[in-house]
Amino acid sequence: MLGVNASLLRFWEKEFKQIKPKTNSRGKRLYNAKDIQIVRSVYVLVKEQGFTLDGARKALKSRKGMGADVASEARAKAQATHHAAQGSSSNSPTLSEGERKEVVRKLKKVRAELLTLRAEIR
Repeated sequence: MLGVNASLLRFWEKEFKQIKPKTNSRGKRLYNAKDIQIVRSVYVLVKEQGFTLDGARKALKSRKGMGADVASEARAKAQATHHAAQGSSSNSPTLSEGERKEVVRKLKKVRAELLTLRAEIR
């Protein structure tokens, strides 16, 4: 689905208490829709937006301010990725790998600047 190893999913289950798959009698994990949405959000925050695990945890827990915006954007992007993977048509342009990396680099730079500003304000 997301192209991540099962061991990474298990690790994220330990790190993010919101991910709680049920297990059957043989120990096979069964993820519900909410678990999958959270895993996609974690993936977007950590793998695509460059958040640390602590930063992603705070963004997912946050209910107000910038953290909530970031978490909402991550959820929206995760849902869009899911719909695109299922073959639904999308009006957004497709980026090449190089373009995507450039966008991620720029977003990371903006994030670093925002974190610096936030530290100066405090």
